[in-house]
Amino acid sequence: MTLISEILNQTLFGVSIIKLGFFFIIIFITFLLKSIFFYIVDKKIAILVRKTKPELFDLLSNAIKNPTGYLILLQGFYLAILSLQLPEKIGQFEIALIIRPIYILFISFILLYFIFKIIDIIAYYLYQEAKKSESALDDQLVPLLVKSLRILVTTIGILFILQNFGYNVTSLIAGLGLGGLAFALAAQNTVSNLFGSITIFSDKPFQLGDWIQVGDIEGTVEDVGFRTTRVRRFDQALVTVPNSQFINTGVINYSAMKKRRISFNLMISYETSANKINEVVAGIKKIIEENEKFDHSYYIVRFTEFGAYSLNIFIYCFASTTDWAESLRIKEELNIKIMQLFEELGVEFSFPSQAVYYSRKGGN
Repeated sequence: MTLISEILNQTLFGVSIIKLGFFFIIIFITFLLKSIFFYIVDKKIAILVRKTKPELFDLLSNAIKNPTGYLILLQGFYLAILSLQLPEKIGQFEIALIIRPIYILFISFILLYFIFKIIDIIAYYLYQEAKKSESALDDQLVPLLVKSLRILVTTIGILFILQNFGYNVTSLIAGLGLGGLAFALAAQNTVSNLFGSITIFSDKPFQLGDWIQVGDIEGTVEDVGFRTTRVRRFDQALVTVPNSQFINTGVINYSAMKKRRISFNLMISYETSANKINEVVAGIKKIIEENEKFDHSYYIVRFTEFGAYSLNIFIYCFASTTDWAESLRIKEELNIKIMQLFEELGVEFSFPSQAVYYSRKGGN
C-alpha cells in the first residue's frame, strides 16, 4: 500500500498521477457518452424520422449528431482540464485567462456550426416549396435567402466572439453605422438596385424565360440577381439591366399573354357587289368559328370603310396560343383559307391604283 501511495503521489509535469488518472477517466467517459449518443440518434431517432420523411434523415442527423458530438467532447475535455487543478499561473501566464477564451471560442464555433445545419434544413424546405411553385424566380430566390441567412448568422457570431474577448461591440456597431451611412450615400445606385430586386422577387412581374420589354430593351430573361437582371435580346446580344430600372420603368411581359392577337384589314376590289361582301364576311366568320385554334369568345369581322382604292374588311381575332411561331402558323392558315374563299366567290383583292383621264380639246 505504501508503494502504491508513493506512486500515486508522484507528479508528472507538476501534476499528480491521481489527477492524471481522473483526467483520462473523464476523457474515456466523454468518448463513451459520445458513442452512446450517436447510437441513440442512428438507431432510435432515425427510425422515427425515416417513417415520416426519409429524405430529412441525413439533414437532421448531421444537424443533431455532429454539433452535439463536438459539444460533448468540448465539455469533457474542459472538465478533464479543470480536474487537473492546474496552478493559477504558469510563469507569466494566467491559466484561467487562457482556458476560458479558448472554451468560449470553441463553444461559439459549435453554435455557429449548429445554426448552419439548421439553415440547411430550412433551405431544404424552401427548395421543396420552390419546386411546387410555377415561378422560376423562386428557384433563384432560395439560394439568395440562404446566403443572406448565413452572412447574418456569421456576422452575429463574430460580434458575439469579439464581445466575449473584451472588445466594445457597441462602439464597433456605432462606428459601422456611421460608416454604413457614408457608404449608403456613396452607393445610392446599388441600394436602389437592391430595392429593385426585392420588388422583382416580391411582385414577380416576370420569371426566368419570359419575353419582356423594359424601355427600349426587349428579349428573354436569363438571370435575376440582387443588383442586375440579364436579358437576352432576339439578336442574341446579352443586356445587363439594373434592377432599379424595373421600379422607374413599366415592364411589358409578353409571355403573360393568354392568347395572341391577329388584326389586319382585308382590301377587296371596288367591283365587288354588296352581296359578295356579305358572303365574304360570313365566310371568314365561318373559317374562324370552325377552327379550334382560335379563341371564339371574342372576334370581329366587319366591312368597315370605303378606302381610297379598296373596300376594307376589318378582321380582329385571337389565336389560342402564346407561342409566337405557332401564332404565325395559325395566321398563315387563316390567310390561305381566305384566299381559297375569294377564289370560290370570284372576289379579287385590291391593290393601290390610280385612274388617269385625258381630255381632248379642239376636236383632235
